[in-house]
Amino acid sequence: MATIFEMARALGEELQKTPQVEALVAAKAAYESDPEIAKLVEEYTKLHYDFEAKMNAGGISIEEQRAFNEQMKAKGEAIRTNKLASDLYVAEQNFNNFVNSVFNIITATLTGEEPEQGGGCDTSFFSSCGGGCH
Repeated sequence: MATIFEMARALGEELQKTPQVEALVAAKAAYESDPEIAKLVEEYTKLHYDFEAKMNAGGISIEEQRAFNEQMKAKGEAIRTNKLASDLYVAEQNFNNFVNSVFNIITATLTGEEPEQGGGCDTSFFSSCGGGCH
């Protein structure tokens, strides 16, 4: 008989074959290979580190804080509106909803309850993401 760990590994291998995982892997690969988003994230991170360094070195003026906030806002918006970043976010959400539905089935089984709707989640709750767990 297989151990729990062997069954968990087998479950993981089966989960890799699902559309949710395949979409997440593809979105992550596209995101990580795009030089534009990499540059935006690098600039955002550098801006944040530079601001922290200035703060730790004795603080900054109100004007510098405002300028920093505006720059961070603009960089953050550029990242959020990037299609590959958006696609990755959606794929991550669908994956998380899917994994949560699997976990709900496991939890329901452990507690002796009957998992709802065979997927462990309410389809109306996830209608905005396309019900990725069903």
